[in-house]
Amino acid sequence: MEHKKKITDLKKSIEKFNDFSTKEKTSLVDSIEMLWLNAGIQKKKKDIKIDGNNSSDHIKRIRQLLSAAWSEDLKD
Repeated sequence: MEHKKKITDLKKSIEKFNDFSTKEKTSLVDSIEMLWLNAGIQKKKKDIKIDGNNSSDHIKRIRQLLSAAWSEDLKD
């Protein structure tokens, strides 16, 4: 009976590790996508010309749109 319990515990441990690995993989993919997006933004950042008076409003709006997009992606 003890042998079956050890096998069951081992099986549960493997399943738990597999679930954790899947979540970690998803997290890493999300991080890579964020880094890729950030690199693209940084590359194009010097090409963007924003007028002095409304620049903070434009930046705030861009951040809001990016946050909303990432929030929608995380819901899936």
